[in-house]
Amino acid sequence: MPPLFDAHSHLPKVGAAEDPVPHRDHRRVVCGTCEADWQAVLAHAASHPQVLPMLGLHPWFVEDAAPGWAARLEALLRSHPAGLGECGLDFARKAADRGGQETALRVQLRLAHDLRRPVALHAVKAWGTLLEVLREEGVPASGVLVHAYSGSLETARELQAMGVFLSFSGDLQKPERLGVREALRTTHPGHLLLETDGAAELERVFETAAGIRGIPVAELERLTWDNGSRCFRELMG
Repeated sequence: MPPLFDAHSHLPKVGAAEDPVPHRDHRRVVCGTCEADWQAVLAHAASHPQVLPMLGLHPWFVEDAAPGWAARLEALLRSHPAGLGECGLDFARKAADRGGQETALRVQLRLAHDLRRPVALHAVKAWGTLLEVLREEGVPASGVLVHAYSGSLETARELQAMGVFLSFSGDLQKPERLGVREALRTTHPGHLLLETDGAAELERVFETAAGIRGIPVAELERLTWDNGSRCFRELMG
């Protein structure tokens, strides 16, 4: 069977399986979201060779980040083979610190450029600002994905034209998520990734996605393995 690539997940919850796909060759991207879990992500990756670690400041936690977080993140990245993420923009809450989120994202994109590391982006109700930031900062050549893609088809086309990968989560298993399912169906094969986001069963996500795209599961597994290997090539040993 082809190997599997889970393009976005998180640390396993207490009592959950340490390896959710023990019977298959696979890689799993595990993202940190705040300074409190960066060391745990690195430790998890050190004991699980299939894990590709990512360290970032998620937009939900920007307001509570301690002074100096960026310098400490850079120090960890310089001493460990890890990527940037999960980072991004989330304007769903009216009280969201939009300026602070944008500043934090720019800092992390610049680190990705300087250190040649892949980036995992979170975006909710902030697509225009995300596109603007990516145009101004540039898309790091080391690989960028938007995880759990939920934007419009037009935004999907713009992101792909910039070289960004689109990753789809277990949300595509919900029949009512018509927009997500159509975005998955129309994403260019060379920009497509799939993920669990730490909540879905990876093989079921592949089965659903293959049905939506009308291709064999094994073909989709090979395609996303190749794409994941390109997007995260700086971390693939």
